[in-house]
Amino acid sequence: MVRSNNPYTASIVQWQAAIEQGRFDCEFGRIYGREQVAAWRANYLEALRHFATRYGSGGRVVVARCPGQMNVMGMHIDYGGMPSVRMAVRGADTLVVARAATSRRVRLASFLRSPGAAAGRFAPIELDLGTILPKACVAERQALMDYAGQVCRQRLERTGSALASGWSALVEGQLVYLESYFRGRVALGGFDGLVWSSVSPSGGMSSSSALVVATALAAMGVHGLVPRRDIPEADLVDGLGTSEWMRGTRGGTADHGGMILGRAGKLVGVGVFPARVQGEAVLPDEYAAIVLDSGVVREYDEAVKEETVIAYPLGAFIARELILPQLGKSSDVCERIRYIRDIATEPLGLSLAELYRVLGQLPRQTSLAELAAEAQAAGVGAHFDAMCQREVAGKFQLLSEDTPLFIRRRCVYGLAEQDRVAGMLAYLNVGDMATALELIRISHDGDLDREVEDEALAQLVERAERGEERAQLRFLPGGYGRMTPAYDRTVRVVNRFLTAEGPTAGAVQRLGAGWGGNIGGLVHRTFVDGERRAAFADMLRTELGHEPELAMAVPGEGAGLLAAPQGD
Repeated sequence: MVRSNNPYTASIVQWQAAIEQGRFDCEFGRIYGREQVAAWRANYLEALRHFATRYGSGGRVVVARCPGQMNVMGMHIDYGGMPSVRMAVRGADTLVVARAATSRRVRLASFLRSPGAAAGRFAPIELDLGTILPKACVAERQALMDYAGQVCRQRLERTGSALASGWSALVEGQLVYLESYFRGRVALGGFDGLVWSSVSPSGGMSSSSALVVATALAAMGVHGLVPRRDIPEADLVDGLGTSEWMRGTRGGTADHGGMILGRAGKLVGVGVFPARVQGEAVLPDEYAAIVLDSGVVREYDEAVKEETVIAYPLGAFIARELILPQLGKSSDVCERIRYIRDIATEPLGLSLAELYRVLGQLPRQTSLAELAAEAQAAGVGAHFDAMCQREVAGKFQLLSEDTPLFIRRRCVYGLAEQDRVAGMLAYLNVGDMATALELIRISHDGDLDREVEDEALAQLVERAERGEERAQLRFLPGGYGRMTPAYDRTVRVVNRFLTAEGPTAGAVQRLGAGWGGNIGGLVHRTFVDGERRAAFADMLRTELGHEPELAMAVPGEGAGLLAAPQGD
């Protein structure tokens, strides 16, 4: 069912006339910058033209947009409920032009303007809502994750991989979530859509998540549903982010948070579960956020992905049920741990030294079988079974009872990264660029397969008891382990050049899920559009062995629907 009097729909001719007449110039200037108005007039007209060519020019359409995003600090931690520093990238947008259909079929085609988008990579797709939508309501996050686990398990049995290879799974996931969310209020129907995108698919700007958000906004728009009015931002971010589990990627939701909660000119602290803004900082005028294609092809390892993701809920269980009770903490304190993010000084009432002692009790290596036996011996076997049913069962197809799990170094990384997020915003807001840039380099170091040894934690206990500033958790890398030698080398080559130029020249790290793809960070403008630009470009060309694709990212406006032209 489509609501009548939809203020977001107009005919193709009406959209085209309003854009050509400059009636969207003010809006485009606000979103993309005044100097880019003409270019974005052309982009929107191109998207409308391709839609009309494929589906015809009749009826009324909506236009949705979603920017790519960049993670400035806080890698690999949002699925542990931890915040990250994000920016919506101005000028890297995914647009969706969509029109309601009379059937329950969803048809989508793509036209990509993004660098590196191979011709034919995103062939047109068609989905039958009657086939893909579950009978059960999966609007709640836990139910959606459980359902995604079933879908991935069936895919694994059918194809040998839990990971979907095509882009239709991304669209299917958000439709499953939206149908459940609005069930009983609005019946989800079919629609035709054209996806136009300038977001690089190389990794780092989250092109897949931009697709999810943009197509979801379009689906809502054709039904007269308005983001933020008919669905709160928290439900939109957390639901759409979790819907990507149906693809098999096991990611978090902060990418989507950066896209939806983005603010022009601001780096935003994006919290998740629930999604919310947790602080912000202005990016200094003399610095630019850059995204650079490393040239290193991502070597995706599904088994390692699952083992890293599972470390967070297991670490939370171990601390809550096994470590804190042994340290004499009350049940009230223990129950404050729901997510790994809660193992921190403030929620638990611990000193920093006590926190390091807790981290030192986390096992360096264990397995589900070993944890089950330990929990049984401690009298919390039923709690362990309940946790596994909630967090593990049906969600991780490649893990066995004996798979080695590197709990300590992965959890220390996550908690240290959480502290780096708070530190990044704080240092930017007081103008301490040297330390802010140092945190970027430390974050990258934390992606190596490096153990957090007892001796290092013991030294930090002593330093914390002396009140040393550098004893803070944010300066401890940890060892998440999503790095390949070639990818690591690319980051270090760039950082060596920048640190040789001074402590405030800039810093970069890996972006996205790791293993390969884009790198990015904050760099002084003298290296991107100033006197050191040529030297920086020469270094990249020489060290990377190819002409670098370097994009300068500016914090932009979050995703939304364009209000339809009025008065026609």
